[in-house]
Amino acid sequence: MPGYIPQVDIEAMKASSDAGFAHMIANLNEKRAYSKEAKLSCDRCNKRENSSAALQACGRCRYCSRECQVAHYKETHKTDCANFSRPPLCRAFNTTVCLTGCSYPETGVFGLGTKDGMGAWISVAGSIDCRLATLAGGDKNLEKQDPNSVFLMTPGLFKGKFLTLRILVQNRSKTAKPMVVIGRGIVAVASKKGTPIIQEGKEPGETSQILNHYPDLGPVLALAKVGAVLTHFNGKALESKQPRSCPAVKDATACAVLLNVGEYAQFEVEFRAGGPNVTHDFQALELLSHMVVPCIPYDPNAKGPFVEHLAQAANRDEVCEIRPLIYQPAVDAWYKDYKTKGELAYIASHYGEARANLLGHGHNAIGEMLKAMASEGVINPALMRPHLANQDLDLD
Repeated sequence: MPGYIPQVDIEAMKASSDAGFAHMIANLNEKRAYSKEAKLSCDRCNKRENSSAALQACGRCRYCSRECQVAHYKETHKTDCANFSRPPLCRAFNTTVCLTGCSYPETGVFGLGTKDGMGAWISVAGSIDCRLATLAGGDKNLEKQDPNSVFLMTPGLFKGKFLTLRILVQNRSKTAKPMVVIGRGIVAVASKKGTPIIQEGKEPGETSQILNHYPDLGPVLALAKVGAVLTHFNGKALESKQPRSCPAVKDATACAVLLNVGEYAQFEVEFRAGGPNVTHDFQALELLSHMVVPCIPYDPNAKGPFVEHLAQAANRDEVCEIRPLIYQPAVDAWYKDYKTKGELAYIASHYGEARANLLGHGHNAIGEMLKAMASEGVINPALMRPHLANQDLDLD
């Protein structure tokens, strides 16, 4: 295929790009409007306030008056709050509202765990095409990697390895006890079936651990953790350098975050989960049993690294371990379109037709680019073909 000339419909690609980005902007504006409306509307009587000074409880409910707050608490809120029925109102963790053109809310919940007034919801923070990340830390680490790392992130070009989970933790303790969540201590535990499959992709020098203290599971794998970062605190997004300056962060190295009653934090924790037969988020999720989110009582007089505090708290039997089970029916329901109809059908139902069309044209352009590179001997098509099979790209 010497001197191959890429066949790309520039006009169609531009039209698709314009429509896709317009749809993304419209959805962003819709999210902002929904968030503002939710903050100004009473959860009991639906009366709309003209300022954001409405009462609130648990970071989720808003009320126009003390009377509405008390009445709602007696009717449903007390039970819902204790059971962690809903996560706190957070634009970055929207689990209920479907944006225009979408059949699913933005965030799927695949696990919920509670313990002693602490609760944790589990979701995924992967890419729109559901592929595991090929580069640890994703585009945040591009500057720290080899310049060719951009090439590594070309969709479908290489098999992904890294699963990023989004974990929202909230303190609803009845005793008003402040707790510290140790982000670096969060563990993803494989199922009995998933343990050998995930181990097939073990990297040289990887630090993973076999756990033997689950009698009902037998020996299972604690996935190798690549990193943990605090992304939001009480619904406010934190930039990459902000977590260290956030007053709630008590130890940036351990990603230890103080939560007073009602406060909540959102983490992104990355694990090596990919292997020969595991290349997508849903394939990795299907191999997990549960998560472990460690929390310890806050001691303002404690000194030293919080990883050591966690070990000391464990010796005193003071660790509150939240253990959200990965609910496989929820995983199946969320990724049904992908598994039955394909990638673009999944993107259309979760992100809208415009986004699916945009990605479809992007796939075609990548395929044409790879054909041209193969014709010039820049890449070996035999090496690329296995990794591009699910994109239907023909390099011959």
